[in-house]
This record gives sequence, C-alpha cells and structure tokens, in this order.
Amino acid sequence: MRNEIRQALQNHQTLFGENAFANPLSNTSTEPLQILVNIAISEMDAYSRLKNSTSRNMSTDVYNLTRELSKKYYIEENAAKVVIECIAELLGYIPPADIELIQPTALSISVGDIMQFGDYDWRVLDIQNDKALLLSINILEQRAYHPCYTGVTWEQSKLRQYLNDEFFNNFNRADRNKIVETKIGNPDNLWYGTYGGNDTFDKIFILNLEEIDHYFGNSEDYLNKKKKRYDNGKWIADDSGWILSNVHDNNRIAKYNDLDSFWWLRSPGYCDCTVAYVSTPGYIPLNGDRVCIGRGGVRPALWIKL
Repeated sequence: MRNEIRQALQNHQTLFGENAFANPLSNTSTEPLQILVNIAISEMDAYSRLKNSTSRNMSTDVYNLTRELSKKYYIEENAAKVVIECIAELLGYIPPADIELIQPTALSISVGDIMQFGDYDWRVLDIQNDKALLLSINILEQRAYHPCYTGVTWEQSKLRQYLNDEFFNNFNRADRNKIVETKIGNPDNLWYGTYGGNDTFDKIFILNLEEIDHYFGNSEDYLNKKKKRYDNGKWIADDSGWILSNVHDNNRIAKYNDLDSFWWLRSPGYCDCTVAYVSTPGYIPLNGDRVCIGRGGVRPALWIKL
C-alpha cells in the first residue's frame, strides 16, 4: 500500500511541480486508495499545512494530521498514517529514514503541555520513562461518585466501574492499547483518618488528595495538615479548619459546559459516606460531600504509553 500511494503522489508531483497538491489528483479513479489520497489533499489540505507549519516538532504535526484524517473521515488509522507519511516525505518534511518517528515520544511533549487524546483535550501532569499522566482539561460529565448514600471506597464505587468500562470503551482500539493499566494507591484521609480502601489496578481513574496537592503546586499543605476555615470573608489558619486553600486554588478551577463547577477526588472525606472534591472556586473541602450527589464533576486521569 505504501508504495502505491507514494508512486501516485510522486507521479502527480513530477507532472505538476511545486503546486501539484493545491488540487486533487488528476486521476479520477474510484479506487479506495486514490480516494483516500484525494481526501488528504483536497479536504484536509495536508500538504499545505505541513509546508506552512511553524511547529518545531515535525513528528507531532504528522501525528496530528494522521489522527485528524482517521477520525474525521472514519478511515482506518494505519491507512491514514501511510498517506500522511508519504505526503510529508515527498514534501521533504520528514526524510524517509525518519518515518518511524511520527508517533510522539517522551521528547515531544512536556509537563504542562495540552494535547489531544481520543475526543478530549488533556493536560500533561507527569512524564515517567515512556509514560505520561494526563488529566482532562475540562469536566467531561457530571455523575455521582456512587448512586446511594452509603459507605464506599474508590475500589467499590460505581464511578470507578463506569470509567474503566463504558468510558474506557469509548476510545478506539488504537487508543485503548495506549492506555496503561496502573496500580492506584488509595491512602486514608490524613486529616480525618477515614479508610481509603485497597489499592486498585485501573486504566482510568480520578486524582486523590495527595496527587491534587502534588500536581497543582506541590505545596505539601495537605501532607502538613495546614487547615483553614472561612471567617468573615477570609481564610483563617485554624486547627479546626476543614479547607485546603492556597495560592494554587485558581489552577484547580475546572469548567463544565463553560461554567465553573466542582469535581470529585477519589479520597474519602470525614466519613466513608463522603468523598473529597475540588470546589467551584478551586479550594478543597477535606471533609468532602455525600457520595450520591449527582452533579459531581468527573475529570478523568490516565497514563498513556508514549
């Protein structure tokens, strides 16, 4: 397939010169490969977009175009990959020897970057060896942590079940294969001593209190039990406080349907019928709220292979 696509593109380039890819190929064949190439050229304008790219990372540009072609036109990803690679190669954008570099590597993304994976935008929270930890930029949906008001751990929760079943299966097969099943720690709530449950092995999860403190400022306020209470319009440090609030609150704010909203964490609150969360203004009530509240925001997290 690669040779056929490359030959068709090369013949067209030889015939029409520099502007060969401004219009669809002259051959009006109804062969699937010919149609696929025409879509990449005329509908996506892939050649011009590569040619005019200001990106420093050519492998990521090619990868993104491949994903777009595959998803937008329902084309098998391997076929889309070959078409974009061949266009890039003939453009001189990627030398033939570098074709295998089109998948992003640990060097092509950094902590703090925003990237697309599946149908969503994600922030890169961490990179370890050949894996990256992603957190959805927005709250993707609202649902209860668990459907009834009862004692429950992350291991037993319906939210965990949903994320690792129905939500996981929304990804296409190629993306599912990139998601890494990971051992997830579920420590007790340090401020209240509430039991966190057994460690789990998950592909999709939500952050816990340790992770939210670490990845949003690394203040260690949670570990050091820097409690606060709200008094007369101000946050007051107080041993009887129940809020984790600091200069990183704004970074924890997330939106659902363009409106700021609260979102669940997987750590328990003051009892096993409650679960901690990030409030609408970004501070964290460590005492939590009832697990059965249906408007709790869901910001999935996952590790992917790079």
